[in-house]
Amino acid sequence: MVRARKRSQATSSGLDIIARVLTAAEPRPQDSDGRDERNKYAIRFADEMAKCLAESLADRLPGIRASAERDASAAAGKKQLDVNFSTAQLGLGLGISLKSVHLRDSGSGKRYTHNVKRNEEELRIEATGYHKRQPYAVMVGVIFLPFDSCDDAKRNNPSSFGSWVRHLRPYAGRSGPRDDEDRFERIYIALYEPNGSKLNFFDIEADPPKSGRPSTNGPPTDPDGRYRRLLSYEEFLNAIYHHYLRRNNAEFRWADAGEQPLAASEIATVDDDDEENES
Repeated sequence: MVRARKRSQATSSGLDIIARVLTAAEPRPQDSDGRDERNKYAIRFADEMAKCLAESLADRLPGIRASAERDASAAAGKKQLDVNFSTAQLGLGLGISLKSVHLRDSGSGKRYTHNVKRNEEELRIEATGYHKRQPYAVMVGVIFLPFDSCDDAKRNNPSSFGSWVRHLRPYAGRSGPRDDEDRFERIYIALYEPNGSKLNFFDIEADPPKSGRPSTNGPPTDPDGRYRRLLSYEEFLNAIYHHYLRRNNAEFRWADAGEQPLAASEIATVDDDDEENES
C-alpha cells in the first residue's frame, strides 16, 4: 500500500534538493574555465542529483537506485543509467538519464546551446540501446539549464531554453513499446537558479515561450492532459511515476480508500491469478 508521505514545502518545491546538489558539485566552474573543468562539474552535479531522485522515489519504487555502475541491460550489453529501477518480473521498468549545460558558451554566441547536438545524440543512443532489449522500459531524459537560458532570445531567434525544447521535441513522447526505439517516453528541461533559490521542470511536449520564462501559474495540464506550465519537484516526481504505472497497467484506485498501485509482482501474475479464480 502507498505510504503517506510528509514532505516539507522546501522538499516539495525542490529547494533543499537543488541546494544539496549545488553544494555537492562545488566548485562551480567559471566562464573562463575549459571543457575539462566544466565536464567534471557536470559529472558531480549529475551524480548527486541522481542520488536525490532515487531517494525521493524510493517509497514509491522500492529498490530504485542511482548508480555509476553498468548494471542495466541494453542491446550492446551493460549500460550506465543515472537512475535505474528494475525488477525480476519486469526487467528495466524506469530509467532516468541526466544531462546538463551550466555555463554559457565562451565564444561569441554566449548561449547555452553549444552542446545541443551532442546531448541529443547521446540520448538517442541510450534510448535505442535500452528499448531494443527492453521495449517496455520507460525512459526519461532530464536536461538541466540555468533559468537565465530563458532570457537570451534576440530578434527572431528563440531563447536557449526554447531552442533546446524545439530541438529535442522529436525525440520525446514514445507512447508504446512499438514506437521508435530512439525516442524517450518523456524529456524534461530542468531549470534552476545557480544560487539554489528555484528548481522547476518543463515537459518538452508542452508549448514553450519563444522568449522569456515559462509560467508557473494556472492548472498543470490542458484538457487533453498535456502539461502547460513549469512543474515543481514533487509534480515532476509524480508525473514520471504515473507514466511508469500507465505503461505497466499498474494504476489502481479504491473508490473509498484512495490510490494503491499494483506492485510489480501483481502485474506479472495478474493473468495467472484470474485464470485460477475462474477454474
